[in-house]
Amino acid sequence: MARLRFYPHRTADATSVSWHSWWIERNGDRSVLPPLLTGWDYASCETVGISVDLCEEALFESTGLESLDDLEVVVVADCPAVQQRFIAREPLTGHERGTVDVALQLPPGQVADAVKLSAFLVLSRNIEELGYRVASHQGARIHSSEPFTLRLEGDSSRFPTEPVPFSELGYGNAPLTVITVYEEMSDSFMGGVRLLINTEHQAWRLFLDPQAASHIVGLLRFDVVRLLVAKVTNEVGNADESSSIEGSVGDVLERMCQGVLGMGLKSATHLYRDDPAHFEVLLHDRLNPFAGLIS
Repeated sequence: MARLRFYPHRTADATSVSWHSWWIERNGDRSVLPPLLTGWDYASCETVGISVDLCEEALFESTGLESLDDLEVVVVADCPAVQQRFIAREPLTGHERGTVDVALQLPPGQVADAVKLSAFLVLSRNIEELGYRVASHQGARIHSSEPFTLRLEGDSSRFPTEPVPFSELGYGNAPLTVITVYEEMSDSFMGGVRLLINTEHQAWRLFLDPQAASHIVGLLRFDVVRLLVAKVTNEVGNADESSSIEGSVGDVLERMCQGVLGMGLKSATHLYRDDPAHFEVLLHDRLNPFAGLIS
């Protein structure tokens, strides 16, 4: 159902603000942003944006405002999976007639699954009241684009990964580790778990290179499964209560253990705690991590 918004101030009519299609810029080339972004991974830094045309006469007549210097275009990217918001602003101070472009970067390792893109024409500062129901407070929305949902991962799953220098984190020269920030098993897996790849380790480019990764993907999966089960066993007291919420920590780990180990999360954590040597042997048997290194 379409939503109708009511504002305490006058807003721009449809003839005064014209939003273009969202676009993406790669290697200096700009193209229309598709609903599903191809070639994306967690190491990607993507630049997206939107352009807008303004008809000053119609804008001022419909809103009661008098100068573009009081306005700015704000672009917002919301990523529910990791509970992050990214914002870019383009002040219209000194703007001449023509198209306004606003670009926003989606930084590597900080978005996942999908982002919701929105753009707004807003007051950039508080101004003196110019008349009845004329906007005067900073941030007042004068016009909005239609929201656009950009899917990053399609139907295939990707592990939330972030390349970082481990010396800054005090993690030594380990090639990788898994960190968790969730509090409950019902929390979002994409928002609460990160695979950190050490950019100072000589192996890091192999992990993020699709061709080279095929040789070491078994070792990577082995470490990730072992570390995740260890984290649950040692840090989550209610590991027995696997959440049934789709996409939650409990749901993802339950499916991971069933698919890799042939047992549920509860059994996997008990095995890791009571007989870690058997757990390692079983994991080796199921994943065969050295297969890609043997010709």
